[in-house]
Amino acid sequence: MQARISSGENNSKIVANDTDRIWKIVAQLNGGRVDIVLDNSGFELLQDVLLAHWLVSLGHAQKVVFHSKRIPWYVSDVTNEDFFWLVRAAQNPSLIGTKGMSTEDEAALISLGNTWSQFLANGTWELKDELFWTGPYGFRYLPTEGKDVWNDELIKSDLVIFKGDLNYRKLIYDLEWPISTPFIDALGPIATDPRAPAIVALRTSKCDTITGVDPERAKELFSKQKDWMYSGQYGVIQLSPGRWQGV
Repeated sequence: MQARISSGENNSKIVANDTDRIWKIVAQLNGGRVDIVLDNSGFELLQDVLLAHWLVSLGHAQKVVFHSKRIPWYVSDVTNEDFFWLVRAAQNPSLIGTKGMSTEDEAALISLGNTWSQFLANGTWELKDELFWTGPYGFRYLPTEGKDVWNDELIKSDLVIFKGDLNYRKLIYDLEWPISTPFIDALGPIATDPRAPAIVALRTSKCDTITGVDPERAKELFSKQKDWMYSGQYGVIQLSPGRWQGV
């Protein structure tokens, strides 16, 4: 039997946590725009889609733009076909099998799938697969080497969520920063551009580069588990407020 993990135990695994500050921004959006730079397909993508559904349904966002990849850059990265398959599977649960699913659950899933299809059809949701995401540049080069993404898309957003370890590494240029380096400093120009949206990183740490961790917290973690930075057991929820300064 697998042991249940309490919310307290989960929170102890988040070594830098800006959740409260992020919520203050979300609570003020009032029909704004949120962008999600996707990571893994499968169950993780379902969580991303449910988050977008929640943001729209509660009126926090009027528009959500998903950014997928042209190719599965890191094996399981979301492509457009993965995204559309998820929506089709929700509309037609027989694609994934309905064994063990109640009639009510199946009807609820179909309803969600139909709603998501409508969101895509009427422009509430958009799916884009810009070439920049599978190019060689770190994300600090978005304003220069990814102008089509930065100028035409991201600066129009109120909040951009970057999912996953690979996107995090490209956000902070995959350098061996001193562990207490502020997340904003590591982001470079995409944090300091006066037009910048709020940037959120949701990341499970799977390599030995990380920023924004209190030195005493890091010392404690190293004393308990030397490989904590790349064990896949710890993560960060970090914010660069961009235009939302003061939050």
